[in-house]
Amino acid sequence: MRDGDPGPGAPRRPGPDPAPAVADRQGARNGRGPDLGTEARVLETEVSPFHCLYQDALHFHSQSQLRLARSENEASRLARGALLLYVASAEALAHQAAVELGRPELVALVADPNRPLPLADAWRLLPAIAGDGPAGPFDPEAAPWPQFAELLALRTSWAYPGPASRRRAYYLSNGRDASFEPLEPHQIPPGLAVTPDLLHFPRTGLPRDPYALRPRHLDTARGVLDAAIEALDRRFGGALVRDGRHRKEPVRVVFPKADPSRGR
Repeated sequence: MRDGDPGPGAPRRPGPDPAPAVADRQGARNGRGPDLGTEARVLETEVSPFHCLYQDALHFHSQSQLRLARSENEASRLARGALLLYVASAEALAHQAAVELGRPELVALVADPNRPLPLADAWRLLPAIAGDGPAGPFDPEAAPWPQFAELLALRTSWAYPGPASRRRAYYLSNGRDASFEPLEPHQIPPGLAVTPDLLHFPRTGLPRDPYALRPRHLDTARGVLDAAIEALDRRFGGALVRDGRHRKEPVRVVFPKADPSRGR
């Protein structure tokens, strides 16, 4: 999980300036592209959205760490993108596993986009729809599940923010200039009606305020996600990630067709 290997998806990752590639595609479509000659091949692959999104999350995660010394605002912006991608990869993993490992008559319980199941429920039910049923017990109070629930709750709080009274954030100013920083639990002054759980989730320490998210919180989020994947894989008896199944993107040549006579 932590090798960071983008696999065959690497050529599709956006570079610093995608414009030339776009121009090349447009030129080819309009008949102005280069002559590809007789050696041109068409390749086909099967994309793993989990792999793609997880790799993107790693990229934003590392960029957030690099930018922190220069700008906390920029680091926080990249951190928010990384966190969303980590959670999106968790969604993709569950839905892909349901289709590939689940019993056909039960797949729709987890992987029907017209009736989406909350992600926490999808992860809980996933082993039960597999061919052999769950390979291990599920204790929602045992790590990493409470921590994973907080990670999902943070993303949900961004998508369903609720009334203003549930969106309050607190900052600490030194009073000498216009600068201010997110208030930490140990900085809450006596007499202020603010409790630590209003600032951070209790088990993970993830900040409820999206502007307070920093690279160190991404370290926690990634660790929670990786631990949840490992725990879910144990309930599958190792089938979830065996042989890298969840992130494989096989590539094959589909044009030109192989000439059977050449093998004679």
